[in-house]
Amino acid sequence: MALIRTGVLAALIYAAYLVAFPDWGGKLYHEGVPIVIAAAVVGLAFLQKMLDLGEGALKIALEAAFLAVVALFLGYTLPQKSGKPPLTQWAEGERPRRDDARRGLERLHVDPDGFLGSKLAALFPK
Repeated sequence: MALIRTGVLAALIYAAYLVAFPDWGGKLYHEGVPIVIAAAVVGLAFLQKMLDLGEGALKIALEAAFLAVVALFLGYTLPQKSGKPPLTQWAEGERPRRDDARRGLERLHVDPDGFLGSKLAALFPK
């Protein structure tokens, strides 16, 4: 269960970056990074089994630390047309807006005017 939970949460982090910062590019990046993240999720699951952490707080803390590393890794490596990665843009005061989210959803082939797309786009400020 932990393998699936961690994998899904890592995929959601990746999708959130793609929606919030829609000016991404780099075909090789988008082919390689999901494979690296998936391998790291499997490696984390094996580490947890080897350490026999059970279902305690240490296991959840290890998963949370891993997801934080994934978020930082993607935030500082996701290629953008501006040449600045997402977290650098964020630090400089450039925040994603609703129009950015709509463009990001379109790039992921999700209808921004559909039920799911409109709910996701509404999470961003105008």
